[in-house]
Amino acid sequence: VDTVGNGNLVRRILGLKLSFGGSCGLRSCAHSMTGNSYVRSFDGSQFRFLYRNACSSIVIPPLTRGAGPILNDNGIYRLHHYLTEGYNTVIVAGSTASVYFINHNIATIDGGFDLEPKWVEGPYEAQVSQSANTPFSLLPATLPGSGISVTGVKLSSLPKNAISYYEAEDVSVIFEIPVLQGRVLYLGYDYTQPLTPWVHAMTAATMFNDWNFYGPNPDY
Repeated sequence: VDTVGNGNLVRRILGLKLSFGGSCGLRSCAHSMTGNSYVRSFDGSQFRFLYRNACSSIVIPPLTRGAGPILNDNGIYRLHHYLTEGYNTVIVAGSTASVYFINHNIATIDGGFDLEPKWVEGPYEAQVSQSANTPFSLLPATLPGSGISVTGVKLSSLPKNAISYYEAEDVSVIFEIPVLQGRVLYLGYDYTQPLTPWVHAMTAATMFNDWNFYGPNPDY
């Protein structure tokens, strides 16, 4: 994770404070991203406690290196149970490495996923599912894509139960994969700039655990 660039922007969107009044250096902000708001390892004692949470969210910032981290057996086990048993949400921000993070580390009873990353120029159009009663219904009819880095996934590679919210051509750039009691939300933008529609998309994704899906659609 680029803790100075897009990782730090995601932190600011989420309203997370740096620890002990810390600040970011020129090359890294990792020294100030400590405490219960930041998960540094899926294999450590912190996530050994956190994976038993209910109705919570974990945000994976855009991953910038290779195929993303590949978790060991303990990490995959805990992430699996975090998703399947606690009505929790894993929000993954966009990059090719982030797509591979989902493929390599989120296990299901069928084995896992084989998502295929693909770039397509925007704008990205809302689908019928976007108008349903979810937090994404608060977003605009299109999301920008020109001149920015948005990594989507081929529609043909999504699992059958996936819900695609925004698309262009044969690519989904915002989608949901239900995983028993939980869900994976993927936002294809890499958050190198604070573009308002994509900032709102991240904010909306964090609202899923508190959303009344059986109530009326919100007033605009």
